[in-house]
Amino acid sequence: MVSIESSSNQPEAQHPVFNRRTFLQAALATTAVVGVGSFLTACGVKTQKVVSKLIRVGWKADMDTFNPFTTVTTEGVEIQSMIYDKLLDYGLDLQSEPSLATKSVSAGNTITYTIRDGVTWHDGTPFSVKDIVYTYETIGKNQLGINAQFLADYVSVSAPDDKTVVLTFTRPQAFDPGLVIPIVPAHIWSTKSTDEISKFDNLAPIGTGPFAFGTRKQGQIVTVTRNDKWWGTAPEASGISWAIYSNDDLLAQALKNGEVDITPNVPPTVFDGLKKDSAVTAVELDSFSFHHIGMNVSKVKGSTGNPLMHDRAIRQALGYALDRNQIVQIAYAGHALPAGSILTPNFGDYYYEPKGDAVIDNNPAKANAILDAAGYSAKGSDGIRKTKDGKSLSFRVICTATTSVDVRTAQLFQATAEKVGIKLTLTTVDSDTMASAVYNLENPDWDIFVWGWDSGVNDPSYLLGVPLTSQIGGNNDVFYSNPVYDDLFTKQSAELDHTKRVAIVQEMQKLFYEDCVYLVAVYLKKLQAYNNSGWTGWTNVAGGIIFNFTRDNYLKVKAGK
Repeated sequence: MVSIESSSNQPEAQHPVFNRRTFLQAALATTAVVGVGSFLTACGVKTQKVVSKLIRVGWKADMDTFNPFTTVTTEGVEIQSMIYDKLLDYGLDLQSEPSLATKSVSAGNTITYTIRDGVTWHDGTPFSVKDIVYTYETIGKNQLGINAQFLADYVSVSAPDDKTVVLTFTRPQAFDPGLVIPIVPAHIWSTKSTDEISKFDNLAPIGTGPFAFGTRKQGQIVTVTRNDKWWGTAPEASGISWAIYSNDDLLAQALKNGEVDITPNVPPTVFDGLKKDSAVTAVELDSFSFHHIGMNVSKVKGSTGNPLMHDRAIRQALGYALDRNQIVQIAYAGHALPAGSILTPNFGDYYYEPKGDAVIDNNPAKANAILDAAGYSAKGSDGIRKTKDGKSLSFRVICTATTSVDVRTAQLFQATAEKVGIKLTLTTVDSDTMASAVYNLENPDWDIFVWGWDSGVNDPSYLLGVPLTSQIGGNNDVFYSNPVYDDLFTKQSAELDHTKRVAIVQEMQKLFYEDCVYLVAVYLKKLQAYNNSGWTGWTNVAGGIIFNFTRDNYLKVKAGK
């Protein structure tokens, strides 16, 4: 809670008229974080100056969980990066920099970290190498959670002394896992079984990071407060709030009015207007992100997804029916790129771009030919194709209601699919329902979704790891399982020769692209905006000022006048 320099708050003689919805948004974005002073200001009551200042983020979706082992949303990772430290981190140049480890040295099958002194957990418990050993051992031995893909070759972790941690693998590692795995406190987590860890909601997270957990109102707001005992250079912000706005126009207005300092995902339909507003700086940045159409290919007994999704011919036909350029122009107002591979062009020579006859996009004639050849030639009176036993090629599509670009993408996809005889029925849901439906291992009750991915690291391994068989129950949101793909991932993860690794990575992308379990629709341009009167020194970074795999902008901006 922020202190307020006041002993008496006197209301004005007459309160100004205010818009109820704007008032509620302002109240929500302030009371949970800065206390009664800002709340009274929102009511039109004069208060004296607030001593410290917050970074107020406005965005469109809620985080999933505070559990670092199981979180899958970018929102969750973003907030947790303020609470938890990793051994290494990314700077504003997207290059590795020290964090809990002051040095990392790879030699053969080992990575050795030199650990920082003087670190404490938010609850006052001293941090030690035992916490690192516990974190890595829990993931490595049990292949637990979303980061298990980075420890697929794990053998052991040890601490030969209180300043050193050694990771041992079966082979050399092309990527340093210290850049992605948050370190958790052993004194809190070590009493739990693997099953308990997977289900732990961690409602009061304790980390070593620059900010400590403040509050959470699910579906509304999350706050953190500055950790004044953090080992690094203290950020100027006294805290951060992430408030959810369900309406694009309300969020834009809040940004222009200064109720929100920065927003990481500006809808394309709003972006051009914000660029013309002198109160706001709006930027369009290259990204490591895409939005995609995913197909439920789960084979678990309890799956109620349409089993026709298992037919590659249907998935490919949907791929040929999709018109990516139309989606770019209409859903994104031109602020995106037509996509294909699971890696974005920002990954440089790792990126695979299908060309010529390899392109699966906007070819209804090809879609029709594939469906005819697969035996789906009969049509009902509604024009929808049928199986040989009379079942319609009809599928359910879900997407998050507040993500307007995904809703519009789904609508455009509906129309193009119908032209080749496939019916898609769209349902929009809130972000919590979306996550719980898609990641329901026992009963995935959906057929197709429209959603997105942000890479968690500046390396192809993160996004390439999403469709791994081992990530079913983790990041693998479509339940894809292909032993050839899995084997290629293992090979690239240990390949230190860049040219050879590029060849393997491109082969993986081609395989996954042709399987059409993902139809990667667009590569995003990160459209972000900040209010010019709030904070200064925001640095433009590929992938985003915030909502990126570097947290440095939160730590280095300065309060405005």
